[in-house]
Amino acid sequence: MNIMTVADPEPKGAPVTTCFVIAPIGNEHAPDGSPELLAFEENLEIYEKVILPACARHGIVPVRADGIADSGEITEQICRHVLQDDIVIADVTGGNANVAYELGIRHLTGKPIIHIGEHGQLPFDLSQIRTIMFNRSRSGLVKARRDLEGALDGALHNGFEPLTPARILFGLPAVAPLPAVVEAEPDDPDAPGLFDRFARVEEQMEAMTETSEAIAGFMTVIGEAAVQVGPVMERASQPGAPMSAWLPAMTELGKAMAEPASGLREACTRFAGQMVEMDAAAQTAFDVIAAMPPEQRTGSPTGFLEQMISIAESTHEVVGVLGEVEVCMRWVAKMSRELRAPGRDISAAAKQVSAAMTRIADWERRARALI
Repeated sequence: MNIMTVADPEPKGAPVTTCFVIAPIGNEHAPDGSPELLAFEENLEIYEKVILPACARHGIVPVRADGIADSGEITEQICRHVLQDDIVIADVTGGNANVAYELGIRHLTGKPIIHIGEHGQLPFDLSQIRTIMFNRSRSGLVKARRDLEGALDGALHNGFEPLTPARILFGLPAVAPLPAVVEAEPDDPDAPGLFDRFARVEEQMEAMTETSEAIAGFMTVIGEAAVQVGPVMERASQPGAPMSAWLPAMTELGKAMAEPASGLREACTRFAGQMVEMDAAAQTAFDVIAAMPPEQRTGSPTGFLEQMISIAESTHEVVGVLGEVEVCMRWVAKMSRELRAPGRDISAAAKQVSAAMTRIADWERRARALI
């Protein structure tokens, strides 16, 4: 993709605002139907329908990594853009590793950075940073473009509050946390009503259910891997067997657990991000129901409350089993270096879900109080 000018040229001598776009680029030359080509198409859509027109409104020329025309080492050029450009826009959808790496560099500079992300695909590690959320629909992309236009206007004219890493690095005082998701103002005529909130929560529940099933599936595979290596472990534990007899078992177990442990960590990260996103809609629904007279809470409001209690109960079970697996892996990982990588993944997965339980426990408390 060539670097594109999307606005009339600046008057000669006028300063040009530079803008770099961090995003999971994908591969436009990948085979049809491949994840790499799908990633390229999805992110190109956000770039062309949201980022380009929003920047054009302010006379900004955004540049992506695949639009750098200069010769030289691409990694160095990307780093220079991340460190030096006036503004960075980051599409954090899906928690791409390269995006996270470049974000970490930018966060240390204290310069303006605007996060955008697709509903249901927000990485938990970034969920506490104010993010423009979008649905991949025509109206959703239009709203995201308008939100991004407003964020760019604020960054250009109202200054930018450095994020925590930069504040610590520069010795700046802490500030009150910003809300994680851009929500409609209460007096916005397009603000969703109660049933809109219910529908949104139900949609997010479906996504969370799929993620929960994925988590359970990975945990099952991990358990089966341990069972399959059981005979090797039994031989190694026979009286008189040398300690070295454990090494093949540990190597085999580590290989068998590597992929499902990595998948478990990814699924738990996605689950925690979905929890953060869903919390805004759920809490608003709770507030509306709380303002209703008890006799008016029958029907959909009661059904909503029962669903929230059901989610809490099922999640408690998942967390309990995951916690047991994590404790076991923490001990086993000390026995062999072959198990340290899957052990770290499982431990990180447990922490992600445990952190999300704070929100789930609050949902259950509010739902039981209102039902």
